[in-house]
Amino acid sequence: MSSSPEPAVTSELAALTYLARGFNVLPIRREDKRPCVPWKELQTHRVDRDDVRGWYRRYPDAGVGIVCGRISGLVVLDGDPRNGAGLAALTARLPATPAVETGGGGWHYYFRVAPDVIVRKVPALVPGVDLQGEASYVVAPPTIHTSGVPYRWVARLAPHDIPLAPLPLIIRQLLALHTAPAADVVGRRPHGPASPVLDHQAVLNRLEGVRRAAGGYVARCPAHDDREPSLSLGEGTDGRLLLFCFAGCRFETILRAALALEVVD
Repeated sequence: MSSSPEPAVTSELAALTYLARGFNVLPIRREDKRPCVPWKELQTHRVDRDDVRGWYRRYPDAGVGIVCGRISGLVVLDGDPRNGAGLAALTARLPATPAVETGGGGWHYYFRVAPDVIVRKVPALVPGVDLQGEASYVVAPPTIHTSGVPYRWVARLAPHDIPLAPLPLIIRQLLALHTAPAADVVGRRPHGPASPVLDHQAVLNRLEGVRRAAGGYVARCPAHDDREPSLSLGEGTDGRLLLFCFAGCRFETILRAALALEVVD
């Protein structure tokens, strides 16, 4: 995937352009990607052109950030291939949507959400991939990364080239794994409700090709002929076991293949 050459666009002009597209924006310190201004209120209060112009008079070297969530009507899939194998497997199943190559070698994929839909930030949605939603922001082009490389819109995938795709099914399925009730995702040994919750290590010990990735593990899925690690494993809230196969195998099928255990439906 190649990136489009960026014209000489200032952060101020880019911020004004994003604002006109309905995104809420903020000035970003290039050295650490932190906001130059208090930004909690920007999660619910829309800024205007005068705000933007004032910021860049005060912080002429600032980069630009975009606030995620309902205020901008978007969430951003934030992936770094250096932190896990999840991104490559996931992007093959994403629809065309605006995308950014970050200055640090990662990727941002922008998706539209309805104003009445709350999608919260989810660290390690899969290994190496975060989902930036409510109460989060992303650094946007043409901000210069500390590496000296600018953030760039991917060729033919800038917001002026293509509309934001709605949040795809694959992401909604992953969100469900992180938010579903424990009975939906926790395997238990047979013979009654008093049986203990599955030990993560017991599952890992039965899998092949296991390796650590940011926020969890990846491994070859035991439920299909998996030549490349396509199974993501992690720990959800309350110690719940999270499993997701990028080939589409169901949670119950994966567990039964690995451990021949009953699973609470």
